[in-house]
Amino acid sequence: MSLGMESWGDLPAEIARARDLAQQGDLQAAVHALEALATRSPDPAQAIFEIGNLTKAAGLYDQAEAAFRKVLETHPRSIEAATNLANVLAAKGQTGSAIRVLRNIQSVAPGNPHVDISMADALFADGRFDEALAAYDRLAELYPAQAAIPANRGEVLARLGRHAEAIAALDQAAALDPSNPRIVRNRAFSRLAEGDLAAGFADYEARLAPSLPTAPVRTNLKAPRWDGTLPLDGPLLVTAEQGLGDEIRFAASLPRLIDRAGAVIVECDPRLVDLFAASLPRAQVIAHNRRRDGQRAVFDYAHLVEPPAAWIEAGSLPHLMHLPVGVPIATMGYVTTSPMRANLMRARFKAEAADRPLVGFCWGSGAVDHSRQRFYPPLQAWAPILSGIDATFVDLQYVTSDADRAELQELSGAEIVGTDDLDKRNDLSAAACLAAAVDVVIGVSSSVASMAAAVGTPTVEVTPERTWVPQLGGRDAWLGPIVAAYPDKPGDWNQAMRRALAELEDILEVVD
Repeated sequence: MSLGMESWGDLPAEIARARDLAQQGDLQAAVHALEALATRSPDPAQAIFEIGNLTKAAGLYDQAEAAFRKVLETHPRSIEAATNLANVLAAKGQTGSAIRVLRNIQSVAPGNPHVDISMADALFADGRFDEALAAYDRLAELYPAQAAIPANRGEVLARLGRHAEAIAALDQAAALDPSNPRIVRNRAFSRLAEGDLAAGFADYEARLAPSLPTAPVRTNLKAPRWDGTLPLDGPLLVTAEQGLGDEIRFAASLPRLIDRAGAVIVECDPRLVDLFAASLPRAQVIAHNRRRDGQRAVFDYAHLVEPPAAWIEAGSLPHLMHLPVGVPIATMGYVTTSPMRANLMRARFKAEAADRPLVGFCWGSGAVDHSRQRFYPPLQAWAPILSGIDATFVDLQYVTSDADRAELQELSGAEIVGTDDLDKRNDLSAAACLAAAVDVVIGVSSSVASMAAAVGTPTVEVTPERTWVPQLGGRDAWLGPIVAAYPDKPGDWNQAMRRALAELEDILEVVD
């Protein structure tokens, strides 16, 4: 059975209203409206199905799974509900279950493009990149007009580090579906990885398309979005977006913006206010008023005392200001710390280090959802780093880590100095001083690495693959103190660690 829209009377208007509410950052109201619709419908399946769609898009996978399973209780032959259930299971990391569901559908309803594409997507989610790529190639011959095929094929190629081929595939997808912002956003990642910064940052604007479930919503902000024109008749508001690490990285453009624009209001995470205020003394720094609506951030500006003349997202500054130019935007960082506090921390660690260098170390993150897991190597992968240099390692983790430190010492013989007495999650001024107190930092891609580079500490960022963050001369295009260490083949942590160790040794040779 296929659930259709045409037989549901006034249902399409109700669903359109729910979708609008979700896009405006009120997913809860959207779900409540659909639940109310389900209670008064003779067959509530279509309303429940839409709840599944909206919660799936918002990243609320448990709720989405429950909705699709409920639809299947009354409509067990619904191809759409079963396919969407499989997609949710794959997103949750339950790829084996997803593949089994899709194979069952294919056995009773072969030749459905959406099912076949979902099967290739599940192979991709399972890390079976070669199989997924071959599946997309077969599907491209069967369904040449389906934009999702080259779009998803481009994502696989990007994960394999084949960004030039990914761009070609995404160009093909964009030609088939020119209004799809997901395609353009993903092309931005590959263009930036390839070093085509102007085109990449132009495509990166697609991340803001309201139809994307990750696009922010901004309420009570009546000023126009800045188009790059100066001077302005009043202050320019630079708005926050994305996570803490991105806020720190994107803020690297602010000193140059302040030089050009003069009056600037900087919005940021409340934990960053004091640090940014000290580092950007000519700017007014305010805490954001943000709530989460699934994956979507909803910012409110009713609290602003002075309305801005215009506003712009921090991540859009390189595009509008034509940055960077030849070298990273912040070649030596931009964050100011308390020298006295940093020196006291350094003296504390040096008391244990003798003449050995101090290496700040961050091996994980508080973001542990399935989509982020591949960025964190297993603890044993760090052993060549910890045993490969004669240094004192200092724990920069902002989560409790004494158990991990004990395991790392057992694996490598190296002791990691604990810093659990510091509130590194909430006291970011202390976290910045800690990063400034060491000679070099090594760790995963996280807010810790961004903070270390922002204070000017040489930083080696270890990743399982070449990420979208653009590089100039082997350095992060926003934060010059960062060098990336990644393998030729995605997921090869051994090679990534060998390269990281070589980078670390080069930095320490200069420090000595």
